[in-house]
Amino acid sequence: MTERILIIDDDEQLMKAYKEHFTELGYQVDCASEIEEAQTLLAYFQYSVIVTDLRLSKLGFDGLNLVKYVREQALPTRVVVLTGYGWPEIKAEARAHGVDVFVQKPTKLSTLAQTINALTGVEA
Repeated sequence: MTERILIIDDDEQLMKAYKEHFTELGYQVDCASEIEEAQTLLAYFQYSVIVTDLRLSKLGFDGLNLVKYVREQALPTRVVVLTGYGWPEIKAEARAHGVDVFVQKPTKLSTLAQTINALTGVEA
């Protein structure tokens, strides 16, 4: 079975690059640019890993709301949060809500791939 990942980011170019890269690595990749879209996908598909930007809009740290939703639904998925915000209190809150891995932006695609491969058990 091919591992399926969901990528949530409001940067369309970045999301496209992620999708291309992980598709080339053999993953099934779905993308969403906002929480509502991600929740719809989560209702239809089971994901091995969700990769979400922490800040999906100028209104706040929406990515944490998505993490809360995933954990409330008891979905058996790992969560990677990407962010340019390295504040310790944000990291602590993200971990308290069930984030598996916190990755500082910008990050190399190869580094993100290593993280996802480790979470899914896929050999590089």
